[in-house]
Amino acid sequence: MTLHFALISPQVLAAVFFVVGAIAGGIANLWAIALTPSHDLASPREGNASRSSPWYQLIPILGCLLSLGQSRFRGTRVGLRGLAVEISTGLLFAAYVLAAVRFECQQITEVRPDDFWKSIRIVDHLVLITLLVAATATDVRDYVIPDQITMPGTIFGVCAAVISGQLQMEHVWVDWNQEIPGIAGPFIPAWLDAHRHWHGLAWSLAGGLAGAGLTAFVRGLSGLILRREALGLGDVTLMAMIGVFLGWQPTVFVFALAPLCGLACTIPLRVLTKRAYLPYGPFLAAATIVVLFSWSWLWVSTRLVFGHPLSLALLSAAAAVSLIVLLWMLRLYQSRA
Repeated sequence: MTLHFALISPQVLAAVFFVVGAIAGGIANLWAIALTPSHDLASPREGNASRSSPWYQLIPILGCLLSLGQSRFRGTRVGLRGLAVEISTGLLFAAYVLAAVRFECQQITEVRPDDFWKSIRIVDHLVLITLLVAATATDVRDYVIPDQITMPGTIFGVCAAVISGQLQMEHVWVDWNQEIPGIAGPFIPAWLDAHRHWHGLAWSLAGGLAGAGLTAFVRGLSGLILRREALGLGDVTLMAMIGVFLGWQPTVFVFALAPLCGLACTIPLRVLTKRAYLPYGPFLAAATIVVLFSWSWLWVSTRLVFGHPLSLALLSAAAAVSLIVLLWMLRLYQSRA
């Protein structure tokens, strides 16, 4: 029996993956709390109470609903924020599976995995989304992205790419500038199909290096300009993890879109959290979600750029400048808060 999500009705897919996502969100939330114990929302007395909380409070969504009438609920390890994380992750899982299966948001001309591996790629991306939820939760709670999240995630992403050989969103190299309509397609090195597992290693490592390299470069540059650390090492390792799941081309998009996500979300998050400084990890996670949901459209619109080194350099430079401007605005806002 092959795993092929397109054979399942959209309603069933949405319902099943909402439940799966809620469970994943609950696990990610508890994982985040365990990794940042100093910022558990419970007071000392509430924290002691939470350790003896009823077992059903750990059941995603249902456990939270059953506990709403209890005065100690807000001090438990699930709490209202945990409920929000579970529901949001469930909705995100359901929406992504439907987008990938029904709207083919990952489908591009030159990458055509088997039906089985196409479904496994969706599962692989759901693992990434779960890791992003956990990383976002720790970054918002304690301004840190622990290696306990990014390192296992990076290893998993590379191993999955190598074992499958068909999880890529784009090949490690393809040049659409050499296409001749009706005569020849884009240039794709012949060895990629002949050695799929080596290709899996190549595109995954290239993505990790691109993510870590771009973020480390901007971290150093912004430190020189702002004369203080603007990005943490956790942001570097987070981008490395994102890169090994997506490949280098989608990772460049994540890097370019993250400042735009930051500009769009900074003021609302500032009002909701009432914090003078917001971490950058959630913006990287948000940009990753945008790329996952819109990859086929992003790639078709810009694929000529990725076969032209000068255009690619200009795109990266524009993203770096946008990020530095965003960081400067955040620091200025913090100084006047």
